[in-house]
Amino acid sequence: MNLVAILLLGIGLSLDTFAVSLTLGFVSERTTRREKVRFLIVIGLFHFLMILAGWLFGANVSRLIADYDHWIAFFLLAFLGAKMIREGLSAVQDDEVDCDLLSLRNTLMFGIALSIDALITGFSLGLVKVHLYDGSPLGNILLAAALIGTAAFSISATGILIGKHVSSKLGSKAEIFGGAILILIGLKVLYDHLL
Repeated sequence: MNLVAILLLGIGLSLDTFAVSLTLGFVSERTTRREKVRFLIVIGLFHFLMILAGWLFGANVSRLIADYDHWIAFFLLAFLGAKMIREGLSAVQDDEVDCDLLSLRNTLMFGIALSIDALITGFSLGLVKVHLYDGSPLGNILLAAALIGTAAFSISATGILIGKHVSSKLGSKAEIFGGAILILIGLKVLYDHLL
């Protein structure tokens, strides 16, 4: 697998992350810059670590979670989406509602839900030769994981910026819309894995 393939893989793994980041951009005014940066770091780091874990633990980890990884992602995204809708409905009635969507606990839940596919991808990378430079297999996987983590970070940052711009047009309904998107992403993950 060469550099172009790894970059395309990174983009593919980041599409759900982009959609979630877009919804987080909708509530950008109710989250701090620090929370957004923490979210981006967690997303990039979890993608990096899951690629490595999948590669290191290979078939054993893949077999253990393959039967229910989609359920984990679904429940985490549905929980966060419902929370976002509830907070959005509360915000319509009360502008002073506190938003903890990007609390450390929720950010870690996003990190897990959005990087489970990277774990299985890491296993797949163990089955093919990753050749990004003339170095050891571990060095090539570390570089591939870093590129995929960087792609997840960058694409998520872009999603937050676009969501912030769009939220100015949606007004107070942006958080409700964003929560619905999270639930739909969870349902899509479930649908893709069950059919």
